[in-house]
Amino acid sequence: SWSSFVHVASPIFVKGGKDDVWVFKVAGYISMAAAASVVFQGNDDGRGTPMSDNLVWQVGEYLVLGASCHMHGTFLVHAYVTFGAASSVSGRVLATAAVTLDTVRFAYPSPPPSPPP
Repeated sequence: SWSSFVHVASPIFVKGGKDDVWVFKVAGYISMAAAASVVFQGNDDGRGTPMSDNLVWQVGEYLVLGASCHMHGTFLVHAYVTFGAASSVSGRVLATAAVTLDTVRFAYPSPPPSPPP
């Protein structure tokens, strides 16, 4: 949890199992430098698909991704989100004001298989 802002200047690697959940709360904003990333390591659904639902970003102000950034997770943003050219997200983005895109790629992994009856 952060009481002000977060700036991501280099890659961040989140490591864990498929049942682990991370919630990052930022009262201010998040900005990402060009080519920065937040990536899962060793956290998949058994089919090699990252579990983007397991990483939640709660942002009190806004989120800005520089060019060629990549992030995983579900983003709950109070104000707006701006994506730089060629940035990408594996997950969901929800904002109360606006989402600005510039040649952005979104990927949401298919849900895991249902358990047998």
